[in-house]
Amino acid sequence: MSTTVITSTFTHPDIVAALEAGMEMAADESGRPVTAERFTWATAAALTYLDSTRAPWADVYARHVEIAAAQAADDRGEEVEDTSDLYAGMHYSRAQVSAAVNAGVDNAARTIREQHADDIDNLAVNAVLTLLDDPEASFDAVVNECYGEDADAVSGWLSDVPADSDAELDAQQAARIDAYLRSVGL
Repeated sequence: MSTTVITSTFTHPDIVAALEAGMEMAADESGRPVTAERFTWATAAALTYLDSTRAPWADVYARHVEIAAAQAADDRGEEVEDTSDLYAGMHYSRAQVSAAVNAGVDNAARTIREQHADDIDNLAVNAVLTLLDDPEASFDAVVNECYGEDADAVSGWLSDVPADSDAELDAQQAARIDAYLRSVGL
């Protein structure tokens, strides 16, 4: 009797979509902008390590610059070069994606914030990997699958993570005030 092992693979667009959605979920749930360095650098690092697990930080830096330039051009309404053909036909295992995302988040935390990964970083990793398997997963689904805790408890952990900068603290406080005003109907 033989046992067949089914291994899922993911295309580069699948991975980019999961990265974007996972980082956005972590940003939204933590009350931080998705444009915060913790998310942009982690994304650039994960994509770099997906290409080369031993890439130096200089390669991550170059990828970050490329992504930022493409986003700025898109924001200005300029046409952005489609590079999807560079990855046509390439498939990655879940283990490869997991290793790249974990290394990307950890190295971004160490290099950019000079800290270890925190609860927001961990949510980002868990969200990316859950969304890779189920692109429609909600925050509650991620929490249920990865933490076995109540979503409100995990949200509390996220709100306890100190701000990365004074500007981020100001933005968090404004978001909390807006949320309160919406909750009381103002």
